[in-house]
Amino acid sequence: MYDLILAGKFVSNGRIFNGNIGIEGGKIQKISSHDLSGETKIRTGNDKLILPGLIDTHVHLRDFEQKDKETVESGTKAALHGGITAVFDMPNTKPPVMDSKTFENRLELFQRKAYADYAIGFLMRSNCEEAKKTKADFYKAFMGASTGGIYSEDFESDYACSPGVLSVHAEDAEVIRKKPERPPEVEEVAIRKALSLAEGLKKPLNVCHVSTKGGIDAILEKNLPWVSFEVTPHHLFLTRRDYKRNPLLKVYPPLRSGEHVKALWNNFSRVPIIASDHAPHTVEDKEAGAAGIPGLETEVALLLDVVNRGIISVFDIVEKMHDNPVRVFGIKGRNFKVENEATFAVVDLRREWVVKPEEFYTKAKWSPWEGRKLRGKVVMTVLRGKVVMEEDEIVEKPEGVRLNVQRG
Repeated sequence: MYDLILAGKFVSNGRIFNGNIGIEGGKIQKISSHDLSGETKIRTGNDKLILPGLIDTHVHLRDFEQKDKETVESGTKAALHGGITAVFDMPNTKPPVMDSKTFENRLELFQRKAYADYAIGFLMRSNCEEAKKTKADFYKAFMGASTGGIYSEDFESDYACSPGVLSVHAEDAEVIRKKPERPPEVEEVAIRKALSLAEGLKKPLNVCHVSTKGGIDAILEKNLPWVSFEVTPHHLFLTRRDYKRNPLLKVYPPLRSGEHVKALWNNFSRVPIIASDHAPHTVEDKEAGAAGIPGLETEVALLLDVVNRGIISVFDIVEKMHDNPVRVFGIKGRNFKVENEATFAVVDLRREWVVKPEEFYTKAKWSPWEGRKLRGKVVMTVLRGKVVMEEDEIVEKPEGVRLNVQRG
């Protein structure tokens, strides 16, 4: 007898199959094509798909001295609402996570307040010994200033020291000083520098929010097995024209012209990771020029919408928001097999809905897609055998745990 039986159409390993899974103690105990018996049974029906637990590898959850923008509680609720079961917390907080004490404070905060699972990042800037002490889940470096203003003035040393996967914000500080409007060159120069170092150091590197044709071409041409990269939904679905119509769409790296957006789509099959770069600000801060776009509650739905339009497949979503994050960051216990965690997102591909930011769980009550009708919606999120979000309602207390990441 299992605690829970989840029955429906599962998406895994490039196929969709009707099945039943028996869940006990939060873990998958049996996968079967036949009926199973359990205390509780959830049948999702033929009109829905059950995806493995989706992971967002690039999320800014603020908190600390910026609770007005976002908190761990509000941000991880937003994640579950959007079908995201785990978030990678970026360390350019206030204060920044750059020493072991702040890291422990951050970890303790997540242990108390997180509704979704999480990985905690550590910010690199000439603090190698602290980085080695901390045993973070991943490391972050900025090659040029972004939100928070802290960047790596000796990127080569910081990269060489990084004890684990280094996620890099690739915008070159010197080019930014000369060209503060941050044209494509800012990213392209930084990516080429990072790739040159990666070729020599042969250490894991994840290039964040690639937005330019030159940037993605350079990464794909080098094709280094230890280098991965992310693309955001806003760089896929918005352009420079959108920003000119709506200054709230300021983001780093900036939205690009159609040529660059086309290059991202042309290479979509080779993009390893889709991540939101969820960056919540108050509307007042946005009007004052803050850079960043909230995305946790729209990213999966935007992708489901283009699945419905025949542009991508649901397998692309699973690959880029589950399979590859698990592989790149060495996350244990997340793949769809017996003895691993029973964590899923249930989606209804046919459901049409209108984006209404006032109904979001994030504190950032605005969205580039406000008023947009999308086809495809997350209707349930299951975390270790418990339904934690159903039909837009968070139905459990904070039970997020730290991901089992292969740490340096």
